[in-house]
Amino acid sequence: MKRRFLCCLLAFVHITLFAQKVDLDRFSFDYSYLKLPKEFIEPNKRTFGVRVETARSIGVVTDVNLIHDRIQVGGFERVTQNPTVGVEIRFNSFKILGYEIKERVEEKKDKDGKITERKVYYWAEVNYSSEGDYAIIGPRTPNQKQTEAQAKEMEKNRFLQQANVSNESNKVMSGSTGTFKQMYKTSEFKNSMDVRDYYRDNQVLIREEITRAWVNSTISTVNQQLSSLYGFDETKGRDFLWILDSKSHPEYPIQQEAIKAIKQLMAEMSAFRGIKVLEKNLGPVMSYFEELKGKYKGSDKREQKMRYSAYYNLAKLYYLLDRPDDSEKEALGLIQNGFDTSDGEQFVRMAKVLREDLNRQRMDTRHFD
Repeated sequence: MKRRFLCCLLAFVHITLFAQKVDLDRFSFDYSYLKLPKEFIEPNKRTFGVRVETARSIGVVTDVNLIHDRIQVGGFERVTQNPTVGVEIRFNSFKILGYEIKERVEEKKDKDGKITERKVYYWAEVNYSSEGDYAIIGPRTPNQKQTEAQAKEMEKNRFLQQANVSNESNKVMSGSTGTFKQMYKTSEFKNSMDVRDYYRDNQVLIREEITRAWVNSTISTVNQQLSSLYGFDETKGRDFLWILDSKSHPEYPIQQEAIKAIKQLMAEMSAFRGIKVLEKNLGPVMSYFEELKGKYKGSDKREQKMRYSAYYNLAKLYYLLDRPDDSEKEALGLIQNGFDTSDGEQFVRMAKVLREDLNRQRMDTRHFD
């Protein structure tokens, strides 16, 4: 009887532990917000202008006006006179230096190592040079070290001690868009004469293809630099929360409801729509995650994982709702919980950057109607 009772007790303990099994899985959702740039410019001064210069040979391939129109700065107005941010792009020269025919051999062998099939493929490698550059001229705020150095210099100089000197200055970011020697590879052919005929008959098209690729690459580089420095551009993506994936756990049904609600609600997030309504709608599910931290207070690893998911999810949602202070608070709880401190440390860094970005742009949100 005692042995049967012990077996039943062990079976009950096993079933209870199994029922409390905690497996977490990633469940993704969509988000959208405005990326905030490195530099601050007063809203009424957010203007930019573009000047493009091209060599005659390049102008034949692509319209200068099209290049001009493809340069964009999110949140800025394009003007023709006195822009706050100026962009200059020059495509100075393009030359075909010659070409070489290359080949590769493809062989098939049987199990004894004997060659059963041999194919040779040929292509042309076209060498060319391109020369060009770009410059972005606009307000730049010195970093902290530069500001401190300037302050020390002013303290030493009796004529600067009473001067009202701005930290902002117009600075140039520039770069090259070409190099002396580059290589373009044609498609492959089975006969070397076919390669020669292809190059002879398509020299103009090859030149145009290379030139367009060069122009497109330059435009992409300049737009990326403008976006990083000044642009307010929409950022869309997918992120994830940690949700319970153990069907036997009593929290599983409500966690499934929670992630479905988050997916549906976050699908409405847009950089061009305020988030007050979204924040209110997410309130109940965020309150649920908050309750989990108090509900599972034990030192057992399974309860620790439940708290981890609650802290993590709240830190992530507060971050996306533009509340860096609250996100950092949850991140510190995540670190203290101890299950995965690196995630908490990452959220602390993210919250710091977001707080600095918002303060620099004198905003309290990355979402606007």
